[in-house]
Amino acid sequence: MSLPEDFFADFPPVSKAEWLERIAKDLKGKAVEDLYWQLSDELRIDPFAHPDDQPQPPLPLSEEVHHWSINEDVEQANPQAANQQALEALAFGAESISFTLLDLGQLSTLTENIYLDYIELNFSGQAVDAAPAAVLHNLGEEAQRRAIPTNRLRGALYYDPLARSRPVDWRYLSDLVAYAREAFPGYRVLSVNGGSTYVGPAQVVQELTRLLQRGNEYLRQGAERGIDPAALAAQMQFCLEVGKSYYVEIARLRAFCLLWLNILQAWRIPLEYPVLDVRFAPAAYTEELYTNMIRATTMAMSAVLGGARRLTVLPYDAGREHLAKSPQTFSRRIARNVQHLLKLESGFAELTDPVAGSYFLEKLTAQLATHAWKAFSQAEGSFSGM
Repeated sequence: MSLPEDFFADFPPVSKAEWLERIAKDLKGKAVEDLYWQLSDELRIDPFAHPDDQPQPPLPLSEEVHHWSINEDVEQANPQAANQQALEALAFGAESISFTLLDLGQLSTLTENIYLDYIELNFSGQAVDAAPAAVLHNLGEEAQRRAIPTNRLRGALYYDPLARSRPVDWRYLSDLVAYAREAFPGYRVLSVNGGSTYVGPAQVVQELTRLLQRGNEYLRQGAERGIDPAALAAQMQFCLEVGKSYYVEIARLRAFCLLWLNILQAWRIPLEYPVLDVRFAPAAYTEELYTNMIRATTMAMSAVLGGARRLTVLPYDAGREHLAKSPQTFSRRIARNVQHLLKLESGFAELTDPVAGSYFLEKLTAQLATHAWKAFSQAEGSFSGM
């Protein structure tokens, strides 16, 4: 339905100065600045955003409908029990499973009765840390046994060698990237983990800066050793945690998407928004289980609106199972259903960048990105990629 040309005729434009004048009047002598949010020492948030703040409104982050995968973490040490949890999750609507793989010999048991080419399969744990290429090889053998081409498999390895204490074997990483590109094009084999750096909204600029540095360090050290930066960037995903600060989390994820484009541009790599694998910060939950259940909804919303490509909702009793009156199957189902509500009932999966055009969030995104890029550039010494 098209709007009539005079639709806004009864709503003449009002400048920000006029709005501030009216706000000051309504505050009855209280300073407008008292309403500002001092997020950190260097970041002050204006609660009143207006089109005058951005005469040229930013474009949406994407023109495509935003899709994300509903993930469930399966961390049980017993492979049979882990397989049963995964099958339960898939039966109730999970689209992605993340297994903790302790031993390569467990892979066949973990994936029994699972359609390998129907969902995303992700792997972390000791086996991945020790030999990620072997994990892919064993997965390929399992797929071959079921007559499934490996180019139809999708997922990721949570492999982050720079996060380990021992030196990185860059030759091995180069071979891993080449192997994945050729045989497993639907897999990303390098996960830059920002979860361990998350300490809440007051440190959001520092956290964004550290994550940029980690991603850029892979490109820099890889390039020095002959690894094509574009090939390496195409194998990356970024693992982040979100907390309970709704607007900051949305802007934080969106800001990182923009910042990573700056990194790619500096390296002359084709621009592509980063793959964000998002989980909840455990510290956001409390001993009040029903509070956690409600909080999970807004945290999931902030992750999706910020641009998550894979989202894991933490069950409301995670780490507090002794306080729960219902079995864990119930809390896991509620965690999945939070995302079903966002996708199937609220229509979040039918929109392109839903928060685009929100004056407050656009301004906050720009503030976070500007401060983080300044800090990153200072740390890297006038960064210019290659």
